[in-house]
Parts: sequence; C-alpha cells; structure tokens
Amino acid sequence: MNPQMPRWKTLLAALVLPPLLAACGGAVATAPAALSVEAEQPAAVAIPEARAPSDPAVLRPPAPAATALPAATAAAAWADAEEAAGAPRPPGPERPAPPPHVDRAQVQPIKAGETDDNLNFEDYAAYLRSARGLGAPLDVSERYIITVLNEQQQPVLDARVRVFEGQTAVFEGRTYAGGRTILFPRALGVSQNSSELRVTLEKGNSVAEGVLRRGQGLEQSFVLRGAEALPQHPRLDVLFLLDATGSMGDEISRIQMTIADIAARIDRIAPRPELRLALVAYRDREDEYVTRVYADFTPDVASFREALLQVEADGGGDTPEDLNEGLRVALQELAWADDAVRLTFLVADAPPHMDYGQQWTYLDGAREAVAQGIKIYPIAASNTDAQAEYVFRQLAQQTLARFIFLTYQPGQNGGAPGETTTMHVDPDEFTVERLDDLVVRVVERELAEAHGAR
Repeated sequence: MNPQMPRWKTLLAALVLPPLLAACGGAVATAPAALSVEAEQPAAVAIPEARAPSDPAVLRPPAPAATALPAATAAAAWADAEEAAGAPRPPGPERPAPPPHVDRAQVQPIKAGETDDNLNFEDYAAYLRSARGLGAPLDVSERYIITVLNEQQQPVLDARVRVFEGQTAVFEGRTYAGGRTILFPRALGVSQNSSELRVTLEKGNSVAEGVLRRGQGLEQSFVLRGAEALPQHPRLDVLFLLDATGSMGDEISRIQMTIADIAARIDRIAPRPELRLALVAYRDREDEYVTRVYADFTPDVASFREALLQVEADGGGDTPEDLNEGLRVALQELAWADDAVRLTFLVADAPPHMDYGQQWTYLDGAREAVAQGIKIYPIAASNTDAQAEYVFRQLAQQTLARFIFLTYQPGQNGGAPGETTTMHVDPDEFTVERLDDLVVRVVERELAEAHGAR
C-alpha cells in the first residue's frame, strides 16, 4: 500500500488510545431494532485448530530497542497536540514543553462517526444487497438477540449460551455487556422447518434451559437464576489489533507518542475497572512477519508502553493485508479473561487477502469472537476502500459492535478532517465528533451496559 499519507493523520491513534484507557463511567445504550432482509447462504468453512505460539508465523518481539522514543518527548508531543485541538489540560504537574519539530498549524482534531448496523438494520440490509460481491457473503437476514438476566432482572455477563436444532448444537456464544449475544440461524444452516430451537444457559453453578421461537420477535430473554450480577469493579480487557504495514506508519508512531500520558490518565480514573491491555500487529505474507504479539494482556501500563514503542510500520505492497491471520492470532492465542468486558479495536485501512487458499477467514473470526464474548470495533482509517468497509461492517454487526470511520472534507476519503464520509452510511444516522470523544463514549457505553443500562 502507498505509505505516503497526510501528516494530520498521525493524530488518529493519539486520540483513540488515551481516552479509551480513561473511560470507565456509565452511559445510556440503545437497543437494536427488528428488521430483516434476504441474503446469500455461505459455504461451510472448517476451522482448524489454533497454532501453537511457537509457530514461526507468530513472532514475539525482542526487548525494547534503544532507539525508542523518550517518554518526555512522547508526553510533550501529545500535550502539544491536545492543546492545539482545544482540549483542556488535566490537573497535575506541568508537562514538558513541546518539541520544536511539532507544527501547531498542522495539528487538527481528528473527526469521526459511527454507525450501528443492528440498530439501523434496514439500511444495512440495503447496503449488503448493493455491495454484494465485495466480501464473503453471510445470511444475516434472520437474527435474534438473546438476553440473559438473573431473577433480579440484572444482565448476566459472560454466560455461556448454546442453541440446539434437535440434538445438534448449532451455536455457542458468551454474553456481552447487557447480557446479550446474537444468533443468525440461516447463516448456521438451520432448517426453516425448525420453528423452535432449544437454548441452554450456564454460568458458574447456575444452569437453565428454554426455547427460542423463530419469528416471535428480534429480542428474546431468558432467566438464569442464581447467576451473579457484575461486580462494582468489572474486568475490562482491551486489545488493539493494528495493521502495521507501510500506509499505517503515521498512526502507529503517534500511538507511541501518547503512552507517557496514558498512565497519568489511568491514575485519575475513579472507580477504576480491572483494566488489562494487549497489542497485536499484523502485516502480510513476504513481510518481516505476518503477525506479532507485542503484548499479551497485562495490567502494567508501563510494560505495555515499552511493547508499543517497538512497533514499526513497514511492508504491505498490495492493497489487501493478512487481516485473517491477525484476527486468528488475536482471538486464539491471547489470554482473554473470564467474566470480563472484552473489546477489540481494529485500526486498519485495508481488507483481508481472500486469495491465499486459507480455510480460516474473518467470518470465522466473527463467529469465534461471538463464542468468546469479544466485540470487534473496527476504526476505518483514511483511504479505506469499498471492500474494506464491507468487511469491517460485517465484523462489527456480527459481534454486536459498531463501525467507526474517520470523516473528511466533502467528497474526500483522506486529507483534512471534516464532517462527511465516503462510507456508505446515511448522513442522518450518525453525528460527527472528535474521535477521542467518540471512543470514550464507546467504553462508557460498554461498561454501563454491563451494569444494566439500556
């Protein structure tokens, strides 16, 4: 991919990562609306067993290089960008003076929007019909949001949900914040003659069974008596899955410059969840590596910072990258916590290679994310093309997340931030705001839903 990108784009990751770490409050969430459309039926895809971490395609990074950016320089650069964007400085010691290489005149706040394709499903269904052929088809026309509550009507996070057609298990998922998971019977090959599906629920010592009646409404609730509600300080696992090819160099380097400010922001959070961070980068075949786990989940922000400072963007060449392998490693080879709000933020601008003859694709990734209770929030960077948009929106919709995209000047898919997008979304169904504000709301919304907000 072309590595020459606008200088302003370096703000993307800086405006994403610090507020994401700082967001732990409550917010009101919205429930999806019930709509449907016909779509194509996919071919069955076999899911191979996960590779061992020693597989040469999955590299673990060496110790931090001596050329990593100094913390003082990173903090100064972030402080300068934040002040130029109009954000107030938080209380605390004076930050270092901005380095002379930072040009205030070129620093602009990144703007973004988001769309909820489950909430606006009728529009999403029309988009799928118009964009047919851009990605792997999946029939999402029939969907059910299964909600698991305890006897106090509190949402149950991380409950195991299994669905059976007769004696055959056709679905397994773990509930997200709000006690919800999502089921697509036609995508799973369930016969249209099966009007009722058996549902089993389990968490800890609590078990229950019920019946899902097809055609009886989008949202169907089940009670799991004795299941514990979310603790006051929930676990929060946040993974950053980064396209580390040449075109993404500005985003990754700007993330490196924000880490010094992150620790201070986390220290001011109250009440604070049990936060853990992880970082996986991916490139493409024939590059230095295909995937690299820079940090498995850790509560140590300092060690996460050191790992992040090692990331360099290089390689690529053609437009698609090996996103499929990046997702597989992120989902199968990291130590995700149980009973946690689990979020993946995919920062990328390119679709996956679908011409490698692989048996495990991003659709298997979406299915596995549902099985583990992991939401995938794609953040579409500049120059995201139509195929990448299609894939990113599938990942978000199928994991009950939302599609986030940067906004630009009219008719542009890069360059100076603005109020419009070339993504195929209704301009009346999203609002434009600073990307950092938007991501803060995402985390607040997830934590609030885990505590029962709707």
